[in-house]
Amino acid sequence: TQPQFDALVSFHYNTGAIGKATLTRLHIAGDHAGAAQQFARWVYAGGKVLAGLVRRREAEAALYLAQ
Repeated sequence: TQPQFDALVSFHYNTGAIGKATLTRLHIAGDHAGAAQQFARWVYAGGKVLAGLVRRREAEAALYLAQ
């Protein structure tokens, strides 16, 4: 869907990890609920959870699940 595309573009733009992320593999397999849960794994910088990344990934996951 367009919201899924938009969320994945945002994720890739900010992480550069679309090619190696489990999120991508689950999306391609059609496990959209599982893929949405994977956004939450990408909230670390320098080994620490950053509040800004948590908010960004929550927003991307919500967009990904939007109809």
